[in-house]
Amino acid sequence: MSTLVFSAYSQTVTANEQSQAPVVEAKADVERREILDDLLDTEDFEIGIQAGVISIEDFESNAWLSGHIGYHINEHFYVKARYGQAEAGETSFEKLVSAAPLLTDDQRDFTYYGLNIGYNFLPGEIFLTKDLVLNSVFSIEVGGGSTEFAGDDEFTVNITANYRVFINDWVAWDIAMSDYVLDTQVTGESKTTHNLNFVTGLSFYF
Repeated sequence: MSTLVFSAYSQTVTANEQSQAPVVEAKADVERREILDDLLDTEDFEIGIQAGVISIEDFESNAWLSGHIGYHINEHFYVKARYGQAEAGETSFEKLVSAAPLLTDDQRDFTYYGLNIGYNFLPGEIFLTKDLVLNSVFSIEVGGGSTEFAGDDEFTVNITANYRVFINDWVAWDIAMSDYVLDTQVTGESKTTHNLNFVTGLSFYF
């Protein structure tokens, strides 16, 4: 009887020692994902160049080149001086009717320069790979300036939606859609025209 009791006691002690033994867990070798912190920090100025296409109302869609210089007031607001140019093609009337051109070659130059104020919002991230994430931001710009076209200088309202992807803290890839609103009399009647523009390019911050 005593032998059975001692045997049972020994088994109980052994079981308790095993349960109290430290458990060694294998730690998963998780690779730390590095996320680039590429939003603006001390770079307040930017300079950029873009290329794209503009649809000049009553004319064809044409190649567009533009540039800008900007200053970031704070993380939300910025101002931007803009310049862009294109050469208008032919109107539908000129294509259908064998008549004298409505504009000379010089008058077909479509040149804009003006000043915008922009607002940054909807910051986000683009996951290129599991190890590389780029910061991005969506912004809206509103401004005004002057357009030289058809021999006239017309006041122009500019509205732009801009999406930027920060490659690093001093280079960003820009994608923008703009509307240049101005009055023209090219076709013989005065009317307000909407000239839609799509561009992409790079901006450099310093």
